[in-house]
Amino acid sequence: MFKNALLSIKKNIGKTILLFVIMVVIANLVIAGLSIKSATSKSIASVRQSLGSEVTLSYNTQNMMINREQGQALDEVVSSITVDMADQLKDLDYVESYNYTLSVSATSDDIDPVETTASNDSDTTTDDNKQMPDSSDNSNSDRGQFMDSNDFTIIGNTTMANLSDFTDENYVLTSGKLLTEDDAGTTNCVIESNLASDNDLEVGDTFSVTTTNSDDEEITVTLTIIGIFEIESSSEIGGMMSNRQNPMNYIYVDISTAQTLNDSTTDITSASYYLDDPDNIDAFIALAESETDIDFETYTLDANDQIYQSSISSLEDMEQFANIFLWVVVGAGCAILCLILMLTMRSRFYEFGVFLSLGQSKLKIMLQQLIEVLVIAVVAFALSLGTGKMVSNVISGMLESTQSNQSEMVMEIPNDIGDGLTDSDKTSDNSGGRGNLLDQAMTSPENTELDVSMTASTAVQLAGITGLICVVSVLLPSIYILRLSPREILVKKEG
Repeated sequence: MFKNALLSIKKNIGKTILLFVIMVVIANLVIAGLSIKSATSKSIASVRQSLGSEVTLSYNTQNMMINREQGQALDEVVSSITVDMADQLKDLDYVESYNYTLSVSATSDDIDPVETTASNDSDTTTDDNKQMPDSSDNSNSDRGQFMDSNDFTIIGNTTMANLSDFTDENYVLTSGKLLTEDDAGTTNCVIESNLASDNDLEVGDTFSVTTTNSDDEEITVTLTIIGIFEIESSSEIGGMMSNRQNPMNYIYVDISTAQTLNDSTTDITSASYYLDDPDNIDAFIALAESETDIDFETYTLDANDQIYQSSISSLEDMEQFANIFLWVVVGAGCAILCLILMLTMRSRFYEFGVFLSLGQSKLKIMLQQLIEVLVIAVVAFALSLGTGKMVSNVISGMLESTQSNQSEMVMEIPNDIGDGLTDSDKTSDNSGGRGNLLDQAMTSPENTELDVSMTASTAVQLAGITGLICVVSVLLPSIYILRLSPREILVKKEG
């Protein structure tokens, strides 16, 4: 049977070459579909991982605005988050660590803030040394400074280890250390480098800050500097209306110190929970809703789901396209091979009739046809492993370019589309011809998340799909031909 299959392949060289070319094309199309599917799956996982596993308990502002009566002040409807409320979530499953945050506005007689706006000579000064803008000056910045007499923002945290500004390296520690859980109950603090240099401060120095409670009583705490950080991202220094909104005037302290300055040990601004895996976010939120008595009509657990959904929507569409593409390739491949094999089998009626007359079973004849196709498929499969690498590189290059363009569009929207293009952009836009595709085919993508190089898993999937196509394309024509009796087959012999 195997010998007969090899002899048939050698004898019908034209059919063999045709089947070989078709199978190579089909295999490369399958690889293209698997490449798109693999790349989008990796990208979706990357997006989820990049957003992290942080879930934040905060006030549900959207519901608050819906339920707020017309003309009602915001402070009459906003409810503070309490420590008892936040503690209900910290011991739930999936939580690896947590951080409570409390922000308080403060002043200081010991240090000067990094000024947000320059003072005018015409400005008058009040008895308490706070600048008051001249009545003829209606600038928004001066009004903002006059209305907000607090120069500093005290930010209390359980730990600074997971603060996004530091983990994303928008802020970089230049001296000392950040606050950890070991600093609980202390008055240690971390300040910005410009604030430190303007006041000749360094690690180990102390200064006092002051707040005023609801009874107009001053609360003063002396802080000890244990760390100094520097702002690396220029985007952090825009849109400030007052000194306390300037991140250079942020002072990080332990949560207990912030509570002392806030004159409350029960209220916090927000609570963040860091889970063991981003995939467990939905399960954690569901568990929080069922296991705690928190009113999630008033409060909400924010996991950046809106950002996640908007980021992966196009990737999910592409993954769905890859699945449809694979089914189309399998269906078209089966149909084409069935048609070719049916035409070639009709020319072999006499051969089949003789085999059946000699007592060979129909099953063995079908197996011989399958062996012929599989031998050709194995050679085509081996060749496609090489050409498939180039196909993967092209697909990866396209996806990488698309992802990069989307990121640039999100980060920057130029006022004039034409002016927003640099010379290099225009050159790259016009270089998408055959040479560029050839370069992509020969070069692996730089983005490892989109590198869909041929792996053992891809090869196994390709082998399985190719085998399925071969079996279906042999089975259907064989059933059609071999359902006839030997006599009927011999009568249908052509030429």
